[in-house]
Amino acid sequence: MADIPRRQFLKGTAGVVTGLAIGACARDVPPGESDKPQGLDRAVLEALAMIVLPKTALGDAGVLRVSGDFLDWLEGFAPVTERDHPYYSSQINYGPPDPAPLWGAQLEALDIEAQNRFDIGFSQLGADRQKSILDRQLPKHIPQALPYAGDAPHVAIGLLAWFYATAEANDLALRAQVGRQSCRGLASGPHKPPPLGD
Repeated sequence: MADIPRRQFLKGTAGVVTGLAIGACARDVPPGESDKPQGLDRAVLEALAMIVLPKTALGDAGVLRVSGDFLDWLEGFAPVTERDHPYYSSQINYGPPDPAPLWGAQLEALDIEAQNRFDIGFSQLGADRQKSILDRQLPKHIPQALPYAGDAPHVAIGLLAWFYATAEANDLALRAQVGRQSCRGLASGPHKPPPLGD
């Protein structure tokens, strides 16, 4: 057998050894199951939505629908994606990591505090007690303006930021069917958007 220099031997076998080690440690994930579950308690999120979203404008059913849409958005969230960069710049900016683990822990903390203080879960508490728990757990330095939802330091802020970036929130604020980011065609240009409810 020809002598192989030690450096060449190590280069050639390092990939094989690494591949075997990773294969031995890999966790089997059944088909259709996510390796990264969202871990958000839907009941606690819906209770939180009832106290932070504009319930009088949306109604109970609307708040529940919006919280479901928020979960759908979070399920499809792509972490650390490339963002648009300004003109005349070659610097590439990247989005935030997946906020679901942090937000799941924050929802769990709301529920744990409710259990510890009142012997029932957060979703069973009255709105005043829910608000007192939330006020205590919100970060001390809340951003002046709503951030991009994925950058939000707390799930309550993320939910608000996500909702207020939607066309529905824009329509509610303007009390008209503007349909921001939808194409109504050139013919609709000179016409005022119809009021909500028409």
